[in-house]
Amino acid sequence: MKKANYLSSLTSLRGIAALLVILLHFNVFCFALAPWDGSFDRFIQRGYLWVDFFFLLSGFIMMHVYSESFKENVRGNFKKFMQSRFARIYPLHIFSLLTMVALYFWYRTNFTLYPSDYLYTFNFHAIWAQLLLVQSMGLFKNLSWVSASWSISVEWWMYVVFPFLLIPFRKITDWKKIFLFFGVISGYLFVIYYLYPLSLATNGSLDPRKYTLDVTYDFGFVRAFFGFFFGMLLYELYRIGWGRRYLKKDIVWLLSVIGIVLLMTSFSMPDLVPIIALAVLILVSVYAEGFGKRILNIKPLVYLGDISYSLYLMHLPIMFFLLNFLKKYPLVKMSDLGWTAAWIYASVFLAIVISVSSLTYYLFEVPMRNRINLAFGKN
Repeated sequence: MKKANYLSSLTSLRGIAALLVILLHFNVFCFALAPWDGSFDRFIQRGYLWVDFFFLLSGFIMMHVYSESFKENVRGNFKKFMQSRFARIYPLHIFSLLTMVALYFWYRTNFTLYPSDYLYTFNFHAIWAQLLLVQSMGLFKNLSWVSASWSISVEWWMYVVFPFLLIPFRKITDWKKIFLFFGVISGYLFVIYYLYPLSLATNGSLDPRKYTLDVTYDFGFVRAFFGFFFGMLLYELYRIGWGRRYLKKDIVWLLSVIGIVLLMTSFSMPDLVPIIALAVLILVSVYAEGFGKRILNIKPLVYLGDISYSLYLMHLPIMFFLLNFLKKYPLVKMSDLGWTAAWIYASVFLAIVISVSSLTYYLFEVPMRNRINLAFGKN
């Protein structure tokens, strides 16, 4: 397969998105990081949209890296492509799952297990779905084990269909792809206004957010499809250089960042609006030539992007262990935290997650990826 040029700006964005997802989970499962329903609290609570940002990025990057190769020979390159994607996501997925299984045995020796633990966290009936990456296909009524892996499962299935999406996709002229854009918008609205309420009705949840994109274990694959396909369309704009003259300017990049922050702080704003803003952020970041490019090419940010997959999959097992360890061995005060203390704990937690994720990245993720690719004879 032909190699495409490396887009380091997108690597940094992936790392930032992973950190924001981690902050969301810390805020939900550990300590509140901001006064309830304030602007910053709403920004954190809307962190689930950064998972949709991953889907956008994935569609964009798959087009960037593989579209030319599949243009030459879809069937011939499909096997190599799937081997590469398997080596990229599956080993660490299994590692994080086994970590949670090990934590189950630690947890049951230290705490009393309740039926809800087996339903929401340690659902052994769902192990086979985790192994087959189908845990987000509506087979169960909740997430379990490494709950964040629901998005990895739908990513995998998007990889499976991606080469075959390209066949009809390439036959559509550029100007006609605007109709596909409106199809994606309609798809997002379908998820927000039909599938999300349907998901709530199915599981009996009383989630105060009436309409969001936040479907996971039941309709997550639909959500991922529209995000991935949106990323493919976005790449077509990049390929033809649409708007580059204006979008590459520093002021546009800065305004796009500010705009996303403002949009994320308003629950009255439908999820579709920040999704479009996130798509714009990808385009202006990949075009950026000045201040924006220098910011996104800061080495620590690029490094966070490199280890972002480990960050994403390992932070919940680490969080589960640390939170329950502190409950059993109360080294710190667990209640009535002030905001300063909560952010100190969050900073310590992030430092631990980054350290552990660095280890899993260098000692497991990369070596296993290389070993599998070598075994499959990847060039």
